[in-house]
Amino acid sequence: MGRGDHLIAVLLLVVHGSDAAALELEGGVTHEELTNDRPDWDSVYVEGSHDFAPRQTLYGVVREVERFDLRDTELGVAYYQPFGASWTGQFEASYSSDHNVLPETSVLGQFAWAVGGGWVVSGGARFNEYTDTGTRLLLAGVERYFGSYRVAYTAYNGKPDGASSAPSHRLALDRYYFNERSRIGVSVAWGSEVENVGPPTGVIVTDTRAITVVGRHWVTPKWAFAWEVGTHEQGDYYRRTGGRLGLRYSF
Repeated sequence: MGRGDHLIAVLLLVVHGSDAAALELEGGVTHEELTNDRPDWDSVYVEGSHDFAPRQTLYGVVREVERFDLRDTELGVAYYQPFGASWTGQFEASYSSDHNVLPETSVLGQFAWAVGGGWVVSGGARFNEYTDTGTRLLLAGVERYFGSYRVAYTAYNGKPDGASSAPSHRLALDRYYFNERSRIGVSVAWGSEVENVGPPTGVIVTDTRAITVVGRHWVTPKWAFAWEVGTHEQGDYYRRTGGRLGLRYSF
């Protein structure tokens, strides 16, 4: 949660070379209602990021998640490191002690390359370990920054252990304002997705379609609201509809 926003911010630094706040903290809640008599999803989270230098950022998150009437706590950390003037690496790991619905461990490695003219290409892989199985996710993307806008396409290929792979796609458009610190964006996703749909089924591959509108608005130089609304269809199992609301502070 929120991790994609931090990667977008780092990519903005790659393209524009702007400075970010040294330390930011955010706390918030999420709520999603599910169809087919499935229990609602809820979570609370606290996240923070510290910039040591442009494109060099440490990020951490603690969240408590309730899904399908099961509760998990997750600890996550990510680090963004520049490699030269055009390359930026992202390294991320998370752990859930209970891992009823979340992965017990998750590891991500990703690289972004600013090729010039506002273009950025990226690629990486994520590996998740659940209670009874593991999954891997490959991702590759291309995006273009022009004026106050960003348009991006990302292709995903997920694969549970012992099953065939599942391709999916995501298309996003973002607009930045207030010196590029504030943002509003919309994304659509479609294809097949590896997902834990809860007991007794567990991790499966289903067709998926989703649309999300996300934003962050700085009310003052120190305070901002972060928000997200969307709907996500997980095959014939359920449709999730809801959002996120967070309060962010910049030191």
